[in-house]
Amino acid sequence: MASLGLHKGVAHVYGRKLKGYCAWFMHRVYHLSRVPTVNRKSRVLAEWTLSGLFKREIVSLGSLEHPRAEFELAAGGERPKESS
Repeated sequence: MASLGLHKGVAHVYGRKLKGYCAWFMHRVYHLSRVPTVNRKSRVLAEWTLSGLFKREIVSLGSLEHPRAEFELAAGGERPKESS
């Protein structure tokens, strides 16, 4: 089994080849079955459900150069100068 992205996957299970949503769903069920406790399974399932309801968060790659900049700005400091 393999997930190929959002709602896409491929699987070869018991001699049957599957693709698309069905294979993606089986991949998710398999991984959920391997999570050790009911508490963790519930958390993973809740996260997957919420991620299906809301859009992905987009993070600016520019913030990777100065990860503390937003915290310093919020604390009343100044933003670091961008280097070219």
